[in-house]
Amino acid sequence: MSSSTVFEKLEHDIEKHGWHVLSVLRKESPSFSYTIGFQETLKHPEILMSGLRTELMHKLLNNIGNLIKKGYTFNDGDTCNEVIKGYPVKFLSVSSHQVEEYFRAAVVHYGKDNFQALQCIWPDKDGNFQLETDVNQDILA
Repeated sequence: MSSSTVFEKLEHDIEKHGWHVLSVLRKESPSFSYTIGFQETLKHPEILMSGLRTELMHKLLNNIGNLIKKGYTFNDGDTCNEVIKGYPVKFLSVSSHQVEEYFRAAVVHYGKDNFQALQCIWPDKDGNFQLETDVNQDILA
């Protein structure tokens, strides 16, 4: 798919749904998915997830968007039990040096310093959150 086609779909989805979810498949490290449009339409930071199946991350990011539409707001350090049934998730601010690498389409859409970004991290089966990157998910804080 050409980059112009990707950006046409992105703009269409933002206009129709309020946001677009973009997935990046990687072989050497965890794949990730992120939103573009939350800042613009919901006045909320964009959100990234890493390390799950892209289809699942797409669904979870859409769930987060729907929660935001209902009035939820997520900030650095917040947890939420409404995203993954039976498990909390945690939101962390993405460090500024990671934004350009991980949110490339959002940087093109908004400009480099014109949006905020959070990462939604998921816990292990015991409900513990990792604080550093491992083979399961990148941590961008």
